[in-house]
Amino acid sequence: MTRRDGGSGSAALLRLPSALAERFVVVGELPHQGREADVLLVRDAAGGEFVAKVYRSGIRVMPEVWERLRGLDTSHVVRVVETGFSDGRDFELSEYLPGGSLEDLVKAGTVVSPAVLSGVVSQLTAAVAQLHDAGIVHGDLKPSNVLLRRREPLELALADFGVSKSLDATSRFTQRVFGTLAYSAPEYLFSAEVSGSQDWWAVGVIARQLATGRVPFEGLSEQAVRHHLATRPVDVSDVADERVRLLCAGLLVRDPGRRWGAAEVRRWLEGGTPEVPEDSPGGGAEPASTTGRRPLRFNGVRYTEKTALARALAADWATAARRFFVSMGERADPSQGWRQLRNWLAQFDDPEHDGAEELVDLIDVHLPGTDAPDAKLLRLLHWLDPTMPPVYRGKRMLPEDLLTLAEHALSTQDHENDDDGHRTARELVDELYDHDLLTALATFGEGAHQLADVNRRWRDLNARWEGLRESTALPPRIRKELVGTEIRVEALAIAVAPDWARALRQRVESAAASVPGGIGWFDALLADGGDPVRHLAAVRTLPSAVAEARRLEEVRRANEAAASAREREWREDEERRLSGTGEAVLRALGAVALLFALPVGVPLVLGTLVGEEEFLSRFIPAATVTCGVPLVCELVLAAKLGQVYHPRWSLLSRLADLGRRLSGGREALATRLRPMRKRTIAFGGGCVVYLVLGTVIWVIVTLEIWSPVTLVVAAGYVFWTFLRYREWRTAHQAQQPHVLGEK
Repeated sequence: MTRRDGGSGSAALLRLPSALAERFVVVGELPHQGREADVLLVRDAAGGEFVAKVYRSGIRVMPEVWERLRGLDTSHVVRVVETGFSDGRDFELSEYLPGGSLEDLVKAGTVVSPAVLSGVVSQLTAAVAQLHDAGIVHGDLKPSNVLLRRREPLELALADFGVSKSLDATSRFTQRVFGTLAYSAPEYLFSAEVSGSQDWWAVGVIARQLATGRVPFEGLSEQAVRHHLATRPVDVSDVADERVRLLCAGLLVRDPGRRWGAAEVRRWLEGGTPEVPEDSPGGGAEPASTTGRRPLRFNGVRYTEKTALARALAADWATAARRFFVSMGERADPSQGWRQLRNWLAQFDDPEHDGAEELVDLIDVHLPGTDAPDAKLLRLLHWLDPTMPPVYRGKRMLPEDLLTLAEHALSTQDHENDDDGHRTARELVDELYDHDLLTALATFGEGAHQLADVNRRWRDLNARWEGLRESTALPPRIRKELVGTEIRVEALAIAVAPDWARALRQRVESAAASVPGGIGWFDALLADGGDPVRHLAAVRTLPSAVAEARRLEEVRRANEAAASAREREWREDEERRLSGTGEAVLRALGAVALLFALPVGVPLVLGTLVGEEEFLSRFIPAATVTCGVPLVCELVLAAKLGQVYHPRWSLLSRLADLGRRLSGGREALATRLRPMRKRTIAFGGGCVVYLVLGTVIWVIVTLEIWSPVTLVVAAGYVFWTFLRYREWRTAHQAQQPHVLGEK
């Protein structure tokens, strides 16, 4: 940042826009710093030195001016090397002239000779004429903007085109950057069509300064300078040389249409004596004898005409409002200022006089009313001269001026001590809205009728903002955040310039890139690409949207981390389960051996001992199937289930569970048959089992149905094993979403 942007320290802290910073380094500040830009000496990689002028935020140079400057081929205008827009600011790069400026050459108190003055005027005339031929009005001619290419012989070059305008009939001067007031033409005060006569007035002021050694209006306040320019001509009687006095008189004619231009100055340079139009010494104030009215004295000048007084009051607005309207006293005991103004106005109370009826309302109702002093002065000016440009608090209020006012109110402090100007701009916007002043200003002349449309659009935008703040489409916390906010300044800029709304949309869309999708209410604000009110709401709520997006992103990342941890836990559980496969297989072998050792092993041993080969030939295949199928089933189930096979799903656990159930059943039977002894119950149970088993074996042996029984037992075991596996798989699949946190 630069020191004027709020930084401090050495020149090393001065920062170039990124478009220049990659190719140039800052050498230091140049002496002539303006309110509209930083002026820096920069150096490129090859050692070449240039002047970089970086305009402040909100200050925009007319593109056509830069384009026309690049087409000039003259040594009397500083060569512009490069122009552009970077980091929100205009910049221009021009050649560096180390010889200083005309201001350095002509120190205060120095009077140059007529010959030197003629040389300076000749070069200024050539430069200004070339600018005008190219369609450019400089707008800020002064000695510090006239640079020296060399001193011997003297060669001059005009510089600093930040406030320059293109020379076309539709352009007007604005009061955003007023040039330097001491060198400004009188028509600057109340707007004017852009014309070359503005620059010729400045040439005349420079010539008078060179001839007298005195800076124009030295020691006077801005209000005093404005009042002087608005009411009286510049005195040239102190110019000693008669020829130079003629030049100054011709260039300082107050009427721009009669002021000298290039043709008259060239005739003067050639030795001719062009005619100097007469200029009214009173600046519009006429003696009382010519009108029959008593004059009203304001700032030392006596006024009898309404239009002249209107211009004088507008030129020194603060003094006029304070003197006549801040303290007006009571109706029966008015203040001296209000009494004098009221008596002066009463002289126009003539039924045949235009505005007589309005005058009665003005004196009896509006001016003594409750309006603010500035609003009262505005009413007075409208009655005095409704054809004058719309002016409020000393500032012209045409649409382009309102845009500048809004941009100033929105801009941050671009240089030191600008806080007051920034605050004043916001106060002006509030006053224009709260008191509906644009409606009154629209009744003035000089293009003021456009203000009615601006006012209508402005109030419509503010009304839509009020509706949006109450919209249920926004979450309650966002509506609460917007309570008490207003968009008066931004809405004024949009009402004046549709391009401002398009720029706002681009700015919002660029800023919204930091907000990922998924913020429904914020996405809805951006969905309507042509509604600037919604875009302004998006700007105001962007921090909340960013914070919400970050919170959602943090939640998403936390959920992903938790899911990753659960997935890792699940994989570890699965690895532990499968790592117990060997132990599960051994348990399966033991369980199958325990189950089939007695019913298969005993007959096999007995058959071998007795030598029943026929029995063995039939029993061995049946026994193999009867033992092999359960063994394979248990081994496969154990391999699938791993560590969790035992105790819940294993054959051994099921046998133990059957034993517990039988034991429980035996105990229940013993409880029911309490009178019988346990020994008796056990003996009876054994007999029953013996009878059942014996019957089954007798049936199998007698009927020789080894194979069907074996197959039925094998099929039943396979089916039972499948049921256990399916039950485990169902429980396993149900557990997985629970562990992984899935729906």
